[in-house]
Amino acid sequence: MTSTRNLLLGFTASLLLAIVFQLVRLPDILAAARPLWVPLVLAYWALRESRISTLLPAFVAGIALDVLFGSPLGQHALGLVIVVYIVERLRGIFILFPLWQATFALIPAWALYSFVMFWVDGATRHQADAWLRWLPVLSTTLFWPLLFSVMEALRQPPEDE
Repeated sequence: MTSTRNLLLGFTASLLLAIVFQLVRLPDILAAARPLWVPLVLAYWALRESRISTLLPAFVAGIALDVLFGSPLGQHALGLVIVVYIVERLRGIFILFPLWQATFALIPAWALYSFVMFWVDGATRHQADAWLRWLPVLSTTLFWPLLFSVMEALRQPPEDE
């Protein structure tokens, strides 16, 4: 019971922290390369924890991002649900990979998320620089090993002395 409670608390806290990181205002030169924090955290939990269904939290977090950013309702929710679904379906394969291979294997998930954002913005006639849309895919890929290592270290049970 306590283990499940701690797990849910850690999941919720990390998702809220990712939303805060996504909202932090950055200088224009850095804002274009901001990692996709919420998809990163949701992909981590979808990959590492089968006891938590991350599809519903992905949808709720996506709706929250849509409201916070003033984007079309469902844009981020669709992208996040697709990323989580892909990672959950391929969890058995991703678990077998070492970290560096999993990092490269997740690039299509980040690219698909960026494509959904690009596609919905195009359908709603929201102008954005097409090349800058793909920069977060690179930064997210670079941040994945760091986030994965930090989250794994935080999830380790304390050693009894």
